[in-house]
Amino acid sequence: MKTKISLLYSIRDPAGKNMASRMMSEVGEQFDLDDKEVELVSFDREVLYVRDCDELGVGDFDYVVVLSRHSGTPHAPILTAHVPGNFGRARYGGESFKLGIAVPSLMKEYLLVASGMVKETGYSVGFEPTHHGPTLDKPVAFLEIGSDERAWNDPIGIELAAKSVLEAIERWRPEQYPAAIAFGGPHVNDHFTKVELYTDFAIGHAARKLDAGWVDSTMVRQAIERNGERPEIAIVDNKGLKGEDRARIESALKEAGLKTVRVKRLLREGAEVGRAQIGQQEEEKV
Repeated sequence: MKTKISLLYSIRDPAGKNMASRMMSEVGEQFDLDDKEVELVSFDREVLYVRDCDELGVGDFDYVVVLSRHSGTPHAPILTAHVPGNFGRARYGGESFKLGIAVPSLMKEYLLVASGMVKETGYSVGFEPTHHGPTLDKPVAFLEIGSDERAWNDPIGIELAAKSVLEAIERWRPEQYPAAIAFGGPHVNDHFTKVELYTDFAIGHAARKLDAGWVDSTMVRQAIERNGERPEIAIVDNKGLKGEDRARIESALKEAGLKTVRVKRLLREGAEVGRAQIGQQEEEKV
């Protein structure tokens, strides 16, 4: 049976609407990509504030990819990926202290594909933390273009984003990369972006420094359970966290049985350090 993927977009979102239009001109509204059935689905309101899959018209799909605009930082042309959810109070949709279900390997694939396409275009790629709604009980990935109205309506950028989404979905296999969760740093974290591009690991949920004060053992367990793909390690941007937040988060990770790796060490030493941590964890269980 083929995997069913919805490419969801709001008609109120110029970037999402433009990406969908570009795809329709290329492949139509319903199409197959390798072993996946894909369908473009429009919605007449902002996706962030909806709490029910059926209300969005995606109840029958296995995965939901939201084609969306990105706003704000870094205030430059960029293609981004993230999971919806709220480590703290819900300000822009979703439920407070509830995380969506991630698709780490698909987000990584999008950033990998996009990074190869954006060269000499003025665009970059970036990994974003978990933020805003909706917090659905179905795997969701936001694949975006930003950071402002110019990018949302830029034919070159829209083509880059649309093609990156389609190629990423075609190449994607669930759990094709070892999964991780991450903590710390700014909204668009260059270190975590490099993890996506230059290591084997695929990050799902990530709590930025701004939200780290909310992260306790309950939220750590939820990040693990709703990562979509079971995380093998937790990646910590230790300089991107207040000391008390880092101590609390690392204690919660230890309690959950998940080893931590400092992001700079992971980038310096590569996948070997992550797998060494995993091996050490298995030895301690024996």
